[in-house]
Amino acid sequence: MLWLLLTAININKAYHIDDSFHLEVAAWIKEHPLQPMSGAVNWSQLPEPIFVSNQPPLFFYLILVFQYLFGTSEIALHLLLSIFTFLALYYFVKLTKLLEVKHSQILLVLFACCPAFVVNQNLMTDIPLLSLILATLFYLLKGQQSGILRHYLIAAALLSAGLLVKYTILPLVVVFTLTILLSGFQKNLIALFVPVTIMLLWSTWNYYEFGSVHLLMRKTKSVFYVSRIWGYMSALGAVSFFSSAFFFHLLPFRATRIAVVIFWLAFWLMVPLVYVGSIKNEFINHFLNIFFIINGCIIYAWLIKYIFFSFWFEKINFLKSPACTLILYILGMSLFIILFAPFNATRHVLLVIPILLLVGHRVFEKTRGVLNHTIIATTFFIGILLGVSDWIYADFYRRGAKEIHYPNKKIWTTGHWGWQWYSKQSGMHMYSSDSLHLMKPGDIVVYPKNISRQSFSPQLIMKSLDTIAGASGCLTFFSGKKYASLYISSDTKPAWNLSNAPIDTIFIKEVVSIKIK
Repeated sequence: MLWLLLTAININKAYHIDDSFHLEVAAWIKEHPLQPMSGAVNWSQLPEPIFVSNQPPLFFYLILVFQYLFGTSEIALHLLLSIFTFLALYYFVKLTKLLEVKHSQILLVLFACCPAFVVNQNLMTDIPLLSLILATLFYLLKGQQSGILRHYLIAAALLSAGLLVKYTILPLVVVFTLTILLSGFQKNLIALFVPVTIMLLWSTWNYYEFGSVHLLMRKTKSVFYVSRIWGYMSALGAVSFFSSAFFFHLLPFRATRIAVVIFWLAFWLMVPLVYVGSIKNEFINHFLNIFFIINGCIIYAWLIKYIFFSFWFEKINFLKSPACTLILYILGMSLFIILFAPFNATRHVLLVIPILLLVGHRVFEKTRGVLNHTIIATTFFIGILLGVSDWIYADFYRRGAKEIHYPNKKIWTTGHWGWQWYSKQSGMHMYSSDSLHLMKPGDIVVYPKNISRQSFSPQLIMKSLDTIAGASGCLTFFSGKKYASLYISSDTKPAWNLSNAPIDTIFIKEVVSIKIK
């Protein structure tokens, strides 16, 4: 039922954020199947080689196969994502059974309705990667319990597939190795031959295709800022309302239970007051930003306490336990995201959320009753509201591109994300910094205001003709439309807020003249 609900929300969602890039890569691979990284896509100011991007191409080959079988419609390709949604839920359930979780249905609902899981089912790599991570962990833990090489080999094969989808799974290679060593099954280290071989073959392919190793070309930030930690905590806290149970475990008093229930009741009572303007948006959104950071910190405060007491009382047995493997994964993935992710996003923290739920499953045995019901209801409603809001946000650019008609005029456009795909489908020409010599007075220029887009040359003189504004409403009030904050957030820009602002504005202008230097 949860799978059907998630599929229904996203089945006809417009292509959004990185979807356009992935579709263009798949189109290149269709014509050049043995040179997947050699094409060029404009995802900044100028077209750049695909190998400049972060992802290897396995998922793009899957997109191509699905396009061949079912076409390029949004419904067809979201069905591809729906397969991975099901697999993520399926292996999460199998992990709960393997770990003998008593309240597995509570955990399943909290995972499935987590806003990060609901929203991020675009044509991107994160849900496929998550399903492979959960499957890898399942077989890794089975191997840890049984010592059977077959389980480790299956885990290694799934891990290898994940490496060819997105390199973010790299911390799991370390966890894989440490789990075998700590469990005392050193002979099963031979399973590592599978991902090592796959990456050597992939790197060799890279060298012959474009003269370098793709994995070693990844751009990372050279300077560490503490704000990255707060940004990570903010993204996690914005989508992890199960932290209320962890907070109660940190302070296990009746007053804590009452305070948590009152807090969420007050929040839901404030929402309509903010919507009608009785409470200012700025006030509640500043409060939400602080709350998200604190909320994320609560989760890791609980995790530190759990690690300390588990090691204190169980010593060596803890190092051989499934909980230790899961904690190693959480710490490794968290550190990897904080240090190497170019920005914070809910899709990044999504990779640790189901594992946090599994590690903390006994917490929900103690909270019970009204507190669990409050956590489930809050997660469900905020998850669905943000999912619907993001659907409408993505659809604005799909509809906007179709509304623009200027017969006998050449139409240029700037802007990436979903707009890039739909503007091209409508026959617009993509502007880049080397397009100036192709433009002439009378041409039309169209661009949305609040998306990632190319900068115009100061030589280009334009006048305004019209605008298309996306109206706001109750379905977009729970909002991630602040420059796609659900996909790009920080310590000062929360993943979502409450907003009556329009979705975005599309500007339509006419070229008046082009100044020649």
